[in-house]
Amino acid sequence: MFVAMNVFTCEDEASARNLEAMFLKRSGLVDQQPGFLSFAFLKCAENPLRLISMSHWNSKEEFEAWTKSQAFEKGHQRAKESGKPSPHGAMKVANALETYEVVSHSVKGRE
Repeated sequence: MFVAMNVFTCEDEASARNLEAMFLKRSGLVDQQPGFLSFAFLKCAENPLRLISMSHWNSKEEFEAWTKSQAFEKGHQRAKESGKPSPHGAMKVANALETYEVVSHSVKGRE
């Protein structure tokens, strides 16, 4: 299994709220991609200006294929435009992609 996390650090609460709202309205195009397993959007309990978009994949290769697809471009179009001025102002967000190979994993009720 492979995990991709986009770690967002927002400069202010308004940007964090706007980012959260954007993910709540996400396109969901990734859900149909080969190798996709699950998605979660996380808000740090100790620092609400830190948020994480996390997806689980069967393999690194399937994740990379997703990032090169037209569906990826379409699904991320709003994110590209989020820095542009809007009625709510531009979001002030830094982000960093982190990827991980899963070494160990357990699920309650499964052996």
